[in-house]
Amino acid sequence: MTLYTFGGNPAAVLTDAAGDVILSYPVNVLRAGTGESVTALYEADGTTPIAHLASNGAGSNAPGAIRTFTVVDVRAIQYQYLDAGGNPVTWYEAARELAPAALDTATGASATAAAAQAAAAAASDTAEAAQATADEALDRAGLASWHVVTGAARDGITNDYAPIQAALDAARDAGGGTVLIPSGTYAVGSALVAYDHTVIYAYGATITATGDTGLLHNYASTAEVFSGYDGRSHITVLGGIWDGNAGTGAGQTSGEHDVVSFNHCRDITCRDMVIRNTATAHALEFNSCDGGRAINCRFEGFADLSPTSNRQFSEAVQIDIAVNGASAVGAFDGTPSRNIKISGCYCGPSDRLGVFGRFVGSHTAASGTYYDNIIVRGNTVEGTLQEGVHGYGWRHVVIADNIISGTGKASIVATVPNPSTAGYSLTPDQIVISGNVIDGPVSDSGIRVIGYSTAQHSGVRITGNTVNGRGTGSANGIHVEYCKGPGVVANSVDRTASTGIYINQCTDALINGSTVTASGSNAINVSDSPGTTVAGCTIGGTTANYGIVLVGSDSCSVTGNRIARTTSAGIRLSTGTTRATVAANQVRKGTGTTPAGITLDATATGALLHGNDLSGNGWSAATALSVSTAAPTTGPGGMTALPGSNLVDSDLTALPALEAAMRPAGRYETTSRLRCGSAVTPTSGVLYLVPIWLPAGLAISALAFVSGSNAATGLTACWFTLHDSSRVALARTADQGSAAWAANTAKSLAIAQSTAGSASSFTTTYTGLHYLGVMVTGTTPPNLIGEGAVSAVSGTSPGLGPTNSGQTGPPTVTGGAFTAAAFSGGAAPLAYAYVA
Repeated sequence: MTLYTFGGNPAAVLTDAAGDVILSYPVNVLRAGTGESVTALYEADGTTPIAHLASNGAGSNAPGAIRTFTVVDVRAIQYQYLDAGGNPVTWYEAARELAPAALDTATGASATAAAAQAAAAAASDTAEAAQATADEALDRAGLASWHVVTGAARDGITNDYAPIQAALDAARDAGGGTVLIPSGTYAVGSALVAYDHTVIYAYGATITATGDTGLLHNYASTAEVFSGYDGRSHITVLGGIWDGNAGTGAGQTSGEHDVVSFNHCRDITCRDMVIRNTATAHALEFNSCDGGRAINCRFEGFADLSPTSNRQFSEAVQIDIAVNGASAVGAFDGTPSRNIKISGCYCGPSDRLGVFGRFVGSHTAASGTYYDNIIVRGNTVEGTLQEGVHGYGWRHVVIADNIISGTGKASIVATVPNPSTAGYSLTPDQIVISGNVIDGPVSDSGIRVIGYSTAQHSGVRITGNTVNGRGTGSANGIHVEYCKGPGVVANSVDRTASTGIYINQCTDALINGSTVTASGSNAINVSDSPGTTVAGCTIGGTTANYGIVLVGSDSCSVTGNRIARTTSAGIRLSTGTTRATVAANQVRKGTGTTPAGITLDATATGALLHGNDLSGNGWSAATALSVSTAAPTTGPGGMTALPGSNLVDSDLTALPALEAAMRPAGRYETTSRLRCGSAVTPTSGVLYLVPIWLPAGLAISALAFVSGSNAATGLTACWFTLHDSSRVALARTADQGSAAWAANTAKSLAIAQSTAGSASSFTTTYTGLHYLGVMVTGTTPPNLIGEGAVSAVSGTSPGLGPTNSGQTGPPTVTGGAFTAAAFSGGAAPLAYAYVA
């Protein structure tokens, strides 16, 4: 166990708002940062228990102070007492054994000290030398004492710059330390300067600007020059209200300056600060900063006081770069900020000024440079003039779990400078936008990620966000443009004024598991984005246009989506869309107009429409699938008939399943026996082709047709053929000559020749449309059972029915030597036939 010492220092004094000490008042002790009560307190001797800690009474040498006490294994505490109004008042103190400025690295510093002790022991035989070396190591780590601001008027009128700066200078001269600004209101006429290894503890203090220079910087003059990240660093600001006092009234500030700014530095933490009433520029700026953190801060109130009101984009927190015009001090060497975290903060109006231009963002760039490793998490934004978060030239980014409402433009945007003018060569990659709640953006989009054709974002993931457009303005829900392989997954988008999810000029995008309801235009729009997949989404209504629309996109997949209540068709394949697969989607009219299920522009070619459920809407097949002249494949083997494998109202019957059940095992038929209700007599000497669907790899040994009630008479020739979809003969049977063909008889003939020559079987090489041929020559051919005959359209490609006439003996089919003549368009028997 280790004892740590607290109290007995100038900061450990209870005072009221007027600065008067509070005598004999009970004080609670909490473990810092946790709220956990610490009750095991001991006197300075480390052994005598303290029942109740209280401030010293009137008879003490230090009335109102908290006497020295010790705690076991607690390195930092928070005092807490109740003020006259019953409100808790807390302040922080680190153990005397550990310097507050290095509290976060105490473990490492202790290890350094231990290492130094070990090294000294090895170099010296005396313990005194080892201890001296250890003490020097601790001093080098910046473990210095507290520096309390004294002598300030704290009336909010008198300029208290000098006493506060004196404490900051004392910390500098000590090599680092903690500056305590006691409770009170301080007027500051010039910007304060924080130096290396400084902690500013300002809980309960209000620091108000009365000059046009801002309140706190890490540079003393704009004439100073630093390079890279080598300026004043390792600075922490804890608490305090930092009032920029913007306005045009007496005593207010109107110049363009940051309230708090850090340039060319490392390791900056701003925690629990309130920065309010900013004029024209920024509340907090991290410029050329490696490791900047704003944690649990509040940014309140902004006024654009520029002469032409052209600073509507100003950020509450700007992440910036060291270039002329953007950085307060040189060198203007293009050093970008990186490793920045903004967490748990609030951004909104103050009690007298409106909202900022943006909450967090960047608006400056240098050629070939990016801001790296940016986290914006768990913040609340109540209104901005433009964007909520504006990631400009950011890479390796997480924007997550924020609540953003009432932005003038996009709530979250990530973009890059134009490479044609900025000379960017790096890839703007790895952007994660997740778990955000976005409400009521006025224009642009709830979330927008946009690159350029020559600088496409990669590694973009937009997941689990909730966007509510409130049906006003002109905003899209989620807009992704010029990205490679973006993922838009499991988002909820509601009541957007325009499109719900818009993918434009991307490649291989994934839209999955998202819900879009009541969108003002298309629910999901994929434009000029080849390889996009839209899968597993739910669409609940549009007030204009389509549920899902593809425009000018190749090889996209739209599968497994549920679409209802759209104004136009549920799914639209629009101009220039090629080779799209649309499968297993469900479209319901519901209470919307939804005039069609799936529609295709005439230029939407090569589409596959399979297994979509368009039932329950009262549509005919032609209405459910309005395909213009695009001729999509709607079923196996290149089928283009409507509805093909898609389900519409006319298919709401068990008959197709029954037909499949009735088909004998291993048999492929031209039509079901359940559809055969009439017979047609073929013309003597004419070869008729009847369409049949066959799978690839099917070994066929026989071809069969079935006669009706009329037997054949006077036969002189009879043979059957198998053809491909181009009518090229693949196999034939032997000629049966004058062999009888009785009534009501299935004639099954063995294959005798194929394209390979004499053969007893033929194996198909592709899946799809084939033809079975029948030719009978005689006095009276038998009538053939089937579904009857068609004529007027039988010659329309791919066609069916009569081909060659004047036939007698079978043709030679070896090597594909025989191709049936073109369909004449005459009476075409829909004969029942099969292969075995």
